Amino acid sequence: MKVAPMGDVRNNFAKYLQLSEDEPVFVTRNGKITAVIEHIEDRDIEDYLLERSARFRKMLNKVKRERGAMSLAEYRKSRRI
Repeated sequence: MKVAPMGDVRNNFAKYLQLSEDEPVFVTRNGKITAVIEHIEDRDIEDYLLERSARFRKMLNKVKRERGAMSLAEYRKSRRI
């Protein structure tokens, strides 16, 4: 985990983008973490956005309440996997 002040990140952004390929870079402002730079592949963008979508989480929670939660084993059995 790398922690860097916002001013340094602003002045050396390319450096921190490169560092984020190995580990997240936490950006601080006035000594408090305010952001994180994470490496992401093109193929992961959709998953990344869905994981952070309040609307998507709300939809999933609604389905869970309506249908009840299902274990992975139950799902596999229902799909004959």
